[in-house]
Amino acid sequence: MVHLKELFDRIRQEERLPDVVSERCVHARVEVASCSSCVDACPQRAWSLDDDALQLDTTLCDGCGLCAPVCPEGAISFQYEILIGEWKQGKIALCACEEVGFTRQKGTIPCIHLIGIHDILKLYRLGYSEWLVATGSCSECQRNSGETFFERVDRINPALSDDLNAPIGYRLLSGNKWLRISSLLVANDAASKLSRRGFLRGMIDGNVQAASAIFKLYETEADEFPAPGELLPERGGSSIWPYVPQIDAFKCNGCDACIRICPHGAIILTENSEQMFYRMEPQACTGCGICQDICNAQAISVIQWSQLDQRDLILAPIKCSCCGNQAHMPVESGTRSQTHCRICAQVNHHNNLFQVME
Repeated sequence: MVHLKELFDRIRQEERLPDVVSERCVHARVEVASCSSCVDACPQRAWSLDDDALQLDTTLCDGCGLCAPVCPEGAISFQYEILIGEWKQGKIALCACEEVGFTRQKGTIPCIHLIGIHDILKLYRLGYSEWLVATGSCSECQRNSGETFFERVDRINPALSDDLNAPIGYRLLSGNKWLRISSLLVANDAASKLSRRGFLRGMIDGNVQAASAIFKLYETEADEFPAPGELLPERGGSSIWPYVPQIDAFKCNGCDACIRICPHGAIILTENSEQMFYRMEPQACTGCGICQDICNAQAISVIQWSQLDQRDLILAPIKCSCCGNQAHMPVESGTRSQTHCRICAQVNHHNNLFQVME
């Protein structure tokens, strides 16, 4: 019996380990990536990052799921579920943490703070703007060290504050009251298990008729992972975005490295009949930060939950007096007075020629 219990414990532990889509991780895309979101969020120190690799110690991981919502590329997910349904002529989402004491109750997850901005916004777009949650004592829990579910909601609401969109609300319930409401929802045998993609498709097609359903808090490799800005609903006067890329025109040397490296097109190079410019597309930014990591001029920053101060950065064309190639750099660049392109400005060609001849 001892061996059987150990086997069950091992299986249960493996079920709580994260699914990782390594191709999405920024460290698989850029060697100089500095993202350490999963490492910083893990209360068990199961994730580690060094010069060689990003690694997960599965013996330390307790499946809390807190690394999933902070991953900017959606590379980490856990197979957890919450309840959604209709309650008092409204749509609600329910979740409770394990510390409340429920055992295998639908809607119970290790920690409610593993619910990320993507989950909140996807459900909001479908009308689920009210959350009923039950927790243990967060102030005494070791998992309460990073951004909480409540803080995420409070960050989202200012971006919704106009006449078009109502704010997202949440209510903290006692365990017994939460259990009564969740039991009423799951009493309907028609409750459907749907993936994020399947749930969205079902709602669009009108196929989801059940009073309650189960919403999966995880992605598969085939699922799309949009930037949170793309999940924000249509807004009137609000211009607050989850992530806003900014370029310091004075520092920028026009090398276009950020344009080439950004996997989402959050910074693009475009032009019209009169001028060329860098354009910021905050709705496409995931906050991965690789544009900051590869900018050798340290001209780029990504600001969270901010307005876009400057959408376009006007560029001035130049012809390098050394190599003759065409180049460009911001009109306000601190290096615009020079007549060399960024390559020739860093290379002493005469010195190189001398070395070859010698």
